[in-house]
Amino acid sequence: MLALGTGMTVLIVTLGVGLGFAGGWFGFRWRHKGRVFSESDREYFQNLLYRAETAEAKLEQMEPELARTSDRANILEGSHRVIQEELANERQFNLSLNAELSHERAHRKFLEDKLTDQTETLETAQRRIDGELANLAKRIGENTQTIAESLPAARDAGEPAFAAASF
Repeated sequence: MLALGTGMTVLIVTLGVGLGFAGGWFGFRWRHKGRVFSESDREYFQNLLYRAETAEAKLEQMEPELARTSDRANILEGSHRVIQEELANERQFNLSLNAELSHERAHRKFLEDKLTDQTETLETAQRRIDGELANLAKRIGENTQTIAESLPAARDAGEPAFAAASF
């Protein structure tokens, strides 16, 4: 019997809890029957609607300015592109100038080296010619002395030695 009494108690409690949940659910549905949102939800959505309307009004006011800004951006983008092209041309021109400058420097160095070599050659030739002129002057002096000594008659006559040795 005890088992039957316990089983009945459990059944009655379960039935009571089930009926309580069902009644609560039906009561909740009946109370919120025509309303989908609560009052706080309604205020929230009204606030959102107000924000959306003001944002839309501001957007309508900003559209002409946005169009002008877009036009300015397009103009600036075009100018930027032209400036980039000019910079690329300038870079290319600078590269060609640098190449020419390098070529000119190499040619100048070649010419300076050639001038240095020719100057050294000229100085060597100048020293050789000066040496030969010194030797010739020495030989002329010796020859003049030899001629003067070999012509004693011209000395006695009073003629100068160089007159007798004219060429």
